Amino acid sequence: MPGSAETQVPPTLVPTKKGGATRKMLLDSTITLLASTGYAATTTQAVLDHSGLSRGSLLHQFKTRDVLMVATAMEAVDRMFAEVGEKLSGIADPVEKLRQLPRVQWAVQNQIPARAYAELQLASRWHKDLQAALRPAIKLVNERTVREVRHIAEANGLQQVGELVLEVGALISAMQGLAASATLMEDNQMIEDLLDVFISHYNHCLQRCMAK
Repeated sequence: MPGSAETQVPPTLVPTKKGGATRKMLLDSTITLLASTGYAATTTQAVLDHSGLSRGSLLHQFKTRDVLMVATAMEAVDRMFAEVGEKLSGIADPVEKLRQLPRVQWAVQNQIPARAYAELQLASRWHKDLQAALRPAIKLVNERTVREVRHIAEANGLQQVGELVLEVGALISAMQGLAASATLMEDNQMIEDLLDVFISHYNHCLQRCMAK
């Protein structure tokens, strides 16, 4: 049932070593399958076949497919944030971090976790139970994005960061769309030109925020 307790964001559990390993294997398989074969083909049986685990192991970790998909969305996002953080960690200057953020985001949007997350978002348009289950998770993702951008911006002394937060949200949405359509586009130069437009718009916003 949409919005029922079974389809809410799964609570954070304290896993055993074995349980944590099992959970990771299931999430790894689900992310890989979503990115490579799509939501419809990523059945619980497909996840079991890919992971080599038993149905009992799956049900112990995730009671329903929707619960598995929400946990997968959160895991994919965790990996995306971790990758962004790792790529930016070598840049000491906060201003340069903000300048490099679009290119880093584009690289991350073309990796498997981001593709899996985008696939779940697209699938939720037609699957109402999944849509209801994902809403709380996506809200948490958006809140986390705001916190991360604010943290980087305020480290540079920017106090009026509302405009920048909106710009980053728009940038990520645009890049998600471009990454999804890039597989169908044969003109790599057009992809680069569109990316340059996105980044130019972001840079103008960044300059305005830094001037305030």
